[in-house]
Amino acid sequence: MINARQALADPNSVFYYYQKLIRLRRENSVIVYGQYDLLLDDHEQIYAFTRILPDDRLLVILNFSRDTPVFALPAQVRFSDKELLISNYEVDLAKDIRELSLRPYEARVYGLR
Repeated sequence: MINARQALADPNSVFYYYQKLIRLRRENSVIVYGQYDLLLDDHEQIYAFTRILPDDRLLVILNFSRDTPVFALPAQVRFSDKELLISNYEVDLAKDIRELSLRPYEARVYGLR
């Protein structure tokens, strides 16, 4: 059961997660104006895409299942550095994002350079 008082007292609640998402959208015009490119057309569990502007790129990876599928970054997505912008789980930042085992309903957004 969702309780507003508990959500406001918990910095990891859905309420604060949505606040972070709204702030991320406000601070990153690529989310709104970037070219959208779907990455895994036929994947039944993972919805992944990029948003691209001339000087800004995002990689969004979402697991819409209770399973733990493996995300494999398509070869056409090249980058020299990455920055995790938001995630709903703790993430090992040293792990390579070219192949990730995603936890149930995991969501990650990376800035790419």
